[in-house]
Amino acid sequence: GGSRLLVIAMIFKSSKKKAKVRKWEIEEDDVQAKDSEGEPDVNSESYKRMLKELEEQEEKERVEAEKKAVEKAKVEAEEARKRAEEERKKAEEEAAKKAREAEEAVRMEEKRRRDFQQRIEEFKKMPNPAVYLDIEAEGENDPLRPAASLKPFRGRLVFELFRDICPMTCENFRKLCTGELGPQLCYRGNEFHRIIPGFMAQAGDITHGDGTGGMSIYGLSFPDENFYHKHKWPGMLSMANSGPDSNGSQFYITLKKCSWLDNKHVVFGQIKDGMSTLLKIGKAGNKGGGEPKQRIRIVDCGEIDRDAVESLRNEDRKKARRMAREGNHAQSPSPIKKSERWKPGSNSGADKRRDDRTGGHRRPSEGGNDRSRSRNSRDKRRSSRDRRSSRSRDRRRSRSRDRRKSRSRDRRRSRSSERRRRRRRSDSR
Repeated sequence: GGSRLLVIAMIFKSSKKKAKVRKWEIEEDDVQAKDSEGEPDVNSESYKRMLKELEEQEEKERVEAEKKAVEKAKVEAEEARKRAEEERKKAEEEAAKKAREAEEAVRMEEKRRRDFQQRIEEFKKMPNPAVYLDIEAEGENDPLRPAASLKPFRGRLVFELFRDICPMTCENFRKLCTGELGPQLCYRGNEFHRIIPGFMAQAGDITHGDGTGGMSIYGLSFPDENFYHKHKWPGMLSMANSGPDSNGSQFYITLKKCSWLDNKHVVFGQIKDGMSTLLKIGKAGNKGGGEPKQRIRIVDCGEIDRDAVESLRNEDRKKARRMAREGNHAQSPSPIKKSERWKPGSNSGADKRRDDRTGGHRRPSEGGNDRSRSRNSRDKRRSSRDRRSSRSRDRRRSRSRDRRKSRSRDRRRSRSSERRRRRRRSDSR
């Protein structure tokens, strides 16, 4: 029985086939096994030959399997090596390409920086440009308060741009004024969407028109250049932003000194002409910063010659002096200085006064009306000073009265609290 099981196990191992029954036919000296289920003779020559053949066949199959495995491993290793080599070459090519792109980007950035710096130096050598904004405001009627109705007006604002300090910001504003990059990048037709009286007037939203958009000539936004200039006085031109390095196309014009905006917004220009128009714009705003009372548009804008600006300013100065001189002649001459007043018994040149109308000299005694006017103006000054002093005296009295009331109220409260404490102590006893 043990030998039969051993033979069956060896046959299963060599053939690698699962079977429950194996039939054997063994011939030895013309002797055949009794039946298919009979046990073979393990000592027979045929059985030994069969075992040997099976072992040889098994060994041959094992060797062939090992050869195939080795060949397959070699093929797989070669394929893996080729794939790794291809991937390495591809990675090297990509790295080289990225390095070339990075070098090209660095060269382009350096070239752009050099060009920009050269352009800045050229801008600094050039005189500061001047731009203008032609303003048109529609009227607004108030049926309940006719006196408060706003009349339509037109005017021009002329600004000097500080290109020697902020060339990048000034070039952005100048090109948006001239519209040389297209109608989309231009202030023409834009409205003042936010006006706060006594603070500032804001405009320049060329994309949405309500203060939520904007676009610069350099892209969506560009960084803050510097904060060299401050919001020192009315008429300063500055960039509106939503935070650091978020300048676009929106700008604002100050209506008073705004020192709290320093180092937050880039000041790049100041008004040269049109202050009266700017004051009218300021009156059309809302204190809450909402929609302005009047619709104020920029109907035209562009660059203007600085010589024309200077000549315009000189004409304005001459006109102002002429109006002041005519106004003084029509009303009354300026009061006499104390050193030039007439003194009895004085015969020196100190009792003479230059007359602006005639260009000659006259004695103060000949112009008694001047002294009376001087006395009247002095009396007016005294009366105004007295009124101011009386108002301040009334304020001091009211403050002292309030303090006395407060002290008496505190004393009453302290007394009442002391009485309550005493009452509690007596109740506890």
